[in-house]
Amino acid sequence: MKAHIKLGRIFGVAIGLHYSWIMIALLVTLSLRAQFAVEHPDWNGSTTWGIAIITGLLFFVSILLHELSHAAVAKLRGIPVRAITLFALGGVAQIEKDAADAKSEFWMGIIGPITSFLIGVMCLLITVAVGWTPPDFPQRPLPAMLMWLGLINIGLAIFNMIPGFPLDGGRVLRGIIWWITGNAKRATTIAARVGQFIAFAMIVYGVFQFLRGRGINGLWITFIGWFLLSASRESYRLSPKSSK
Repeated sequence: MKAHIKLGRIFGVAIGLHYSWIMIALLVTLSLRAQFAVEHPDWNGSTTWGIAIITGLLFFVSILLHELSHAAVAKLRGIPVRAITLFALGGVAQIEKDAADAKSEFWMGIIGPITSFLIGVMCLLITVAVGWTPPDFPQRPLPAMLMWLGLINIGLAIFNMIPGFPLDGGRVLRGIIWWITGNAKRATTIAARVGQFIAFAMIVYGVFQFLRGRGINGLWITFIGWFLLSASRESYRLSPKSSK
């Protein structure tokens, strides 16, 4: 996936943004501002906007850490990483060659969700340590921000384990099929098709929910399905497909 905005390099890896990420960042910030305003009508406007913006930026950092974990494992396995592009559903690490074996593919895929899950758990533990008592919504800005970051990172880890390209679960599935069949090309094809099937199912389900009067929730599901379908096709097209 091509980056439209270049941010620089970290450990020699180019970091960039796809335009779709900017739209999601704005939606996330607006949603957070609305949520904080509802949960904390006693907060003034500047506090609500400030916490929403800071939380959105930290969410950006957590996604970047997720993708850097992929890059770190790839480099440890001797696989060069050209760039990381953050897009609407998270990010993608662009590797210069395919994994040499199924084990490398599996660990390159699963390390991202593990990283997001650990970030989420750590945020929730800190939230509890500073005085949050579940399931009540935290009353102070810092715990409120940490709680949201914890929950969204755990959700991100679960979402990314959906077994289809370009999500991390697709790479995990590809590694497992590759290990079973010994055929990387076949594993890539199956993982991509599973991803496309899931994307189509999400689109149909989202449209169905919208027609049932679920409004924005149905549209969100449809949008995610459409983007996943497009990303799945592009990831499959750009991925090295060894015949081994």
